[in-house]
Amino acid sequence: MAPRSLYAIAVAMLALAACSDREPGSTTGPQFAPATTDVCGFSNSLISNYFPSSHQGKIVTLKQSMASAGHGTPDARTFGFEIMDSIGAVSRSFSVDPAAGAQLTVALIGCMFTQTFDYPTDAISDFTKALNKADGGAYYVRGGGSGGEDVAGRSEAVLGTSYPLLDTVNLSGIEPSSGSWTNMLKVVAGRPATNDLSEGRALIYGYLVPDPDRLLYDWATVPSALTFGPPAVVAVCDNDDGPAAMVQQLDIGVLAYAETGICDDTQSLTSVEAGWGPRALATRLSRMIVGALAPEPLQATVLASRTGGTTTTVPKSKFGKRTVSTLTLAWKDQPPPVINGTDPKKKVPISFTVSASGSPIAGTCAYLAGSNNNGTPTMLVGPRNSACTNPPNGDASALSVLVQPYSATASLADFGLVGVTKTGGILFSGTADVLNRVGFGSISFKSNVKPLGK
Repeated sequence: MAPRSLYAIAVAMLALAACSDREPGSTTGPQFAPATTDVCGFSNSLISNYFPSSHQGKIVTLKQSMASAGHGTPDARTFGFEIMDSIGAVSRSFSVDPAAGAQLTVALIGCMFTQTFDYPTDAISDFTKALNKADGGAYYVRGGGSGGEDVAGRSEAVLGTSYPLLDTVNLSGIEPSSGSWTNMLKVVAGRPATNDLSEGRALIYGYLVPDPDRLLYDWATVPSALTFGPPAVVAVCDNDDGPAAMVQQLDIGVLAYAETGICDDTQSLTSVEAGWGPRALATRLSRMIVGALAPEPLQATVLASRTGGTTTTVPKSKFGKRTVSTLTLAWKDQPPPVINGTDPKKKVPISFTVSASGSPIAGTCAYLAGSNNNGTPTMLVGPRNSACTNPPNGDASALSVLVQPYSATASLADFGLVGVTKTGGILFSGTADVLNRVGFGSISFKSNVKPLGK
């Protein structure tokens, strides 16, 4: 099979920061609300229907400990996540029934959490696909350590991998952009309350979405609507179409660019426990050899934290490749032809839209610079975002913002009220980039700054 090259992106919200106006086909599915007064007392047959006999005793003990801990308690979640971790490991090491694992997952969620989970498709079907290793499913527990360190076995990237014949092909993957899963998921001041139940750990699951034109992968989490900080990097391992190939998050837009090696990673088949014997070891070694022959990663995107915009608790987001040939800018609030005075009270609103080949673009920086007739930079008064470090021509005086959601076809670079510091002619230049993948997009307008009162 021909080598696959890699495209990757990152998301600050794996919920995944999806827009509230999702596709009509994404209807709300079952709710994981308590269905009985004893939500932790589900039948042991759910365990025996899925786990090999040699592992059932341990899982039953964990289930009993979870029930004793009580519905929705931190200890119940600890035991539940340990069972989920084993569900995923078994799916990758044994011939088991993915649907039975999905039913057990839903039962565990009912005991682990007290809030309602709304999913846009059928939960049993989604977890079944995530537990189907042969078709590229991914089902992993990550995080849950102390002091910011991950529990052993829960620190690696999560990979959706298919196994055609003797080959091994990574389809998509996810990992923290920096630091550990535990730090990325744990409760910290300022994070939304939806993180309060993660306690530094989560189930990360995904599956391949049928699409005739491109590789499309769906990622989601339990708990849903988690806020990742720092952002998570998600890789889409698709064929290389050159520098114009970017990653698109459906319902969000094209995502900005950064480097990653996720698609070259190999995934351990073990859970937190000691592994599954010689068979698993042999499989890991063979996959390491395949991984060593994979091409170098091409691209990734880190979507920095955004302010404003619309988010949703819908916990699913699809990722695929998108060819971006142009970056188009257009004024929304154009600088005025005449600006009267340099008094700070005379600031004017300036903003422009940014479109990546007709789609919104997320996680990228936009810049606004001023220059006189000789091209010498003119200091402007306005926002400078610390995440934006690539101004045009290295102009350290340029204003900078992260683009925000705006419409179905464009994002918005809103600089708010901008002030000028010199009288005379000034050329306002707006730019945005995707970190040199397709170069800068630009826009300009010339104004005349008159002395106050003239």
